[in-house]
Amino acid sequence: MNKKVKLLVFIFGLIVTTLIANFAFAQDFGLAPISNVINLSSSDPRVIIGRLIQIFLSLLGVIALVLIMYAGFLWMTSNGDEERINKAKQILKNAIIGLVIILSSWAITTFLLSKLSGTIGGGALNPGNNSNTFTNSGLGAIGACSVESFYPENGQTDVARNTAIIITFKEEVNINTVCVNATGASCACNNTSCNKINPTSIRIFKTDLGDACVNGSCPSTNANETNVIVAVSNANKTLILTPLSLLGNATTNTWYSVKVTSDLKKSSDNSSMFKTCGTDYFNWKFEVSTRLDLTPPQVVAGGIFPQPDNSQDTQNQTAPALAAQASIQVNGCLNVYKPAKIASFIPVGSSPTATATPANYRGSITNFKVDISATSPDKALLFDANNISNLLGSADFDASGNAKFAGYFTFKPLTRSPGNSWNVVMTPEQLADTLSIGAETYTFSSSPSVNKNIYVNPNTCNLEAQANEIKAVLSGDPLVNISGSLATIILNAKTAGLSGNQIDINTTNAQALQIKVFAGGLDRQDLAQIKDKKDSPMNTVIQINFSEAVNPLRVSGLASEVANYIRIVNYNASSLANGSGCTDNSQCRSYKCEGPSGSKKCLGDYVSGKFLISNAYKTVEFISDNECGVNGCGEKIYCLPANSHLAIEMKAADLKTCVNNNDCLAAAPYSTCASTALGYNTCQNSESKNYPTAGALMTGIVDLAVNSFDGDRDLMSDGPRDFYDDNLTVTQNLDKKDNYRWSFYINNTIMSAPPKIETVTPIQGATKINLADPIQIIWNTLMMNSSLSTGSKSLSNGSTTVEHKLINLKSTSPVANGYWIKNSNIDSAPLDGVPDKTITLIQHTPYSESMSYRAQVGSGVKDIYQNCFKPSAGVSCTANATNPSCCFGTATNALSADGNCP
Repeated sequence: MNKKVKLLVFIFGLIVTTLIANFAFAQDFGLAPISNVINLSSSDPRVIIGRLIQIFLSLLGVIALVLIMYAGFLWMTSNGDEERINKAKQILKNAIIGLVIILSSWAITTFLLSKLSGTIGGGALNPGNNSNTFTNSGLGAIGACSVESFYPENGQTDVARNTAIIITFKEEVNINTVCVNATGASCACNNTSCNKINPTSIRIFKTDLGDACVNGSCPSTNANETNVIVAVSNANKTLILTPLSLLGNATTNTWYSVKVTSDLKKSSDNSSMFKTCGTDYFNWKFEVSTRLDLTPPQVVAGGIFPQPDNSQDTQNQTAPALAAQASIQVNGCLNVYKPAKIASFIPVGSSPTATATPANYRGSITNFKVDISATSPDKALLFDANNISNLLGSADFDASGNAKFAGYFTFKPLTRSPGNSWNVVMTPEQLADTLSIGAETYTFSSSPSVNKNIYVNPNTCNLEAQANEIKAVLSGDPLVNISGSLATIILNAKTAGLSGNQIDINTTNAQALQIKVFAGGLDRQDLAQIKDKKDSPMNTVIQINFSEAVNPLRVSGLASEVANYIRIVNYNASSLANGSGCTDNSQCRSYKCEGPSGSKKCLGDYVSGKFLISNAYKTVEFISDNECGVNGCGEKIYCLPANSHLAIEMKAADLKTCVNNNDCLAAAPYSTCASTALGYNTCQNSESKNYPTAGALMTGIVDLAVNSFDGDRDLMSDGPRDFYDDNLTVTQNLDKKDNYRWSFYINNTIMSAPPKIETVTPIQGATKINLADPIQIIWNTLMMNSSLSTGSKSLSNGSTTVEHKLINLKSTSPVANGYWIKNSNIDSAPLDGVPDKTITLIQHTPYSESMSYRAQVGSGVKDIYQNCFKPSAGVSCTANATNPSCCFGTATNALSADGNCP
């Protein structure tokens, strides 16, 4: 092939590669590929213009490509005809010039449109947003990147003027980059003297006015909302931003944008919070209405789990739970680590002596030959000595006289000349054998058995002695109990039940260690007489769903941090307080009676654990800190007290007080300062209803407009008066406001069945998908909302760390997807008024045209009983212990190195 033809083929291949690259850009993985549909009739006019330009330029690009192909055809069939060759050259030249013009036009148009959308708070055009807004490229930071959740939602309309704004990150924030003091100097947020937003890090502005801060510089007086108070969660991950003046105005709706810049730093290394995201910032927008939010938050009727239960079930055990069992038979000697070793290095003929230092060579070749190049004394060649035609590599000598054969050894001759040769005999590196149980990996070693090392005697191969060494080390494993005799090791799951069958066990030396995997685990079989509602298993996660987003500072954190606002206690009113003498757990408010026999005392006034907030700040969940086993992923599960009667108590906040009617002028129509049953005056309207705003201290649960919690669901804030009890009748609850409680029974069983996905919308391989529609997943059970998150999480068990995927969305688009999770519970057939399934929605920035998408739900998500999604059974896909993953409808155990479906 002559040079001209080679050049032509190269140009043609380059152009084709450029044109198709966008369609194979990103890695795909997960459940279902999704395509999209273009709907011009419902789009913003600017979107229509942008699409028309895009389509027109695409057509021109196709024409240019056809011309290039035609020119190539003429040239290659010219048979030396100069006239045809010149014609082909001219067509090729013009087509390439035209293509350059088309690509330049596309780049300029894209740049101008993106800048235009950016000036009004956007980035890329949003073809699927029915509020006529733009998708902001900064939304790519939520999903697999650093932002966990935010409020108000992107594109949300009818947002109240008195709302707060919340952002939750996946990593701890350096609070010195969040707040400034009265002089504008950066400081560590402390809720008193240092509590104003840093205007360079966090920018809140009217979308039509644009961001008044440019290139990291903010004028001392600007149109941005800077009079904003910051509250930071105990974990330094959630920021609550409360404007001191009402947003918007009383006559027209107003769009607002929030931008968090790279000036916001991580606590870990003081780098940008968004340094690994698609863009080095995060921003979104929402529409503020003309109204104030004066509606207090409630617990959704039926939105609690467990449901109120007034009678304990009678349990009659028919069959006990059985622990899964596995075995290891030691049949041979185990390998320990041995580094690669140079056995000999012999000069050939008159070649000088030389030395070699082995690298981590693990190949099968043991005999090598090294030659100095006949054409250059500065290059060495490495051959297989048993097959001299097999050149293994070459290396240049460095200034110190070393030639490094990567993966083999470093070679250094005393002197060197062309034609010098050496024969080398090398013993390859030997990796140590390993044994894995769940997330723990044990390594066989010639060193004494410590931590995760199992001793192997280098001088003898005694199978029984080796089995005893394995038993000794495995006796500390968190998942199994060890027994057995001679060279046989029996492993029993510490937690009885079906979950034990999911414990993974494997080795790198199947000949030396014959393994029978875990099997035989069965849950306890009970014949229960249900008295009211069915009693709940010990590993239940308590869940509370609110009617609207609530302030996370009052409902999330350790039980000790929020006990004044929300707590789990012994239902028995006569249960004993902290420090009281006791003989049994059931006597204490905390269900914890501990100490020496004869002098035990109650520890605490509530059940210990932690509260988690999720689902756009509408769902709160409680998990005990009492370890009681592991789930199918080897992760610890936590149990509520066995055979207990528990109550959840939630406190409303004290209301804002007044002295006289003048204090109520700004609260109209709550214009009268009147006395209340609370012992202080509040502003009231003509119907004697209280102004719902809580006092400055927020002594109870409040929403994001600081309205005090409405425990009795009468749409009024009455403050912390008595306990409205969901277990009581309407008559029994008369005059009980606005604190809230309900109670239920916990039995002594553990629920271990993993969750399954029943349906997914869009279905696998669907096309013509609306660009803005969320992905919907329906589970076969209630899910733990706080686990339905994005990205991944790492679980540490001893010395081993395992990454578990959560919920993710990827595409072939070069623009990062922004995606976040919303959940709701439903009552499925047969209807009994009790929610029993969770619907998960993957909300996202609008899809791009002509791109395919893949969704992923990983083993890190859990059901309401803390069972992880493993096996990951999906729609029409029966995953099991052998093939625990479902990739595009097929059960498999073969995932890529990063844990995604290949």
